[in-house]
Amino acid sequence: MWVAERGSLRRGSIVVDLAAGTGQLSRRFAPLGVDLIAVEPAANMRAVLEERLPTIRVEEGTAEAIPSADGSVDAVVVGNAFHHFERMKAFAEIRRVLRPSGVLALFWAWPLEEEQLSLPLLREIDQVVEAARGSNDIATAYRSWSEVPPSATGFGPFERREFPVTHVIPSARLADLYATSSDVASMPQPDRAELLAEISRIAKELPKTLHLPARTVVDLCVGSGEEAGAEESG
Repeated sequence: MWVAERGSLRRGSIVVDLAAGTGQLSRRFAPLGVDLIAVEPAANMRAVLEERLPTIRVEEGTAEAIPSADGSVDAVVVGNAFHHFERMKAFAEIRRVLRPSGVLALFWAWPLEEEQLSLPLLREIDQVVEAARGSNDIATAYRSWSEVPPSATGFGPFERREFPVTHVIPSARLADLYATSSDVASMPQPDRAELLAEISRIAKELPKTLHLPARTVVDLCVGSGEEAGAEESG
């Protein structure tokens, strides 16, 4: 794993999975033998995480109040969630808990461009989703991370790597996949229900099993040793 190599993570390294949810990212780091701390504010998510990954430490906390001591962590990883944080406070708090030269890695799940979708009906669904979710605050915040982010006080510049992935799912579950997206999940309930029903309607015309190309984008930066503080401009 590129993040483990870049961060010199090994057995015994302390890694915080911030906004861990139900543990999708934690499951990727657990086999490395690191000491994993999953931090999640929602009690229902923590319950699922503790059931799925009983060997890791699960803590209540947020990006703005991480339950770790100053300079005690080798890496902080965030899976598709940084756009929910108070950006400046989160950077300062992450820098507080990181050791000198510790790494911050932001994981993002991005689809391929529309023209790379192999089936016209998939492009139709993508257009329907884009029209429905529009420009709410969460969607706008999420899209702001489509470019390499600016640096923050206490960190060096971000490096970006992209890794292709393929999701194999039944077409009948396509609406469920879209429902997990934060900007869809944050829509008003009637609008969300209408959108998911439309996706399900279109999906009935698709092949039974879908192979959906996508990419995992990772933005990584290293603590610079500067005092943590407000995010730099730009």
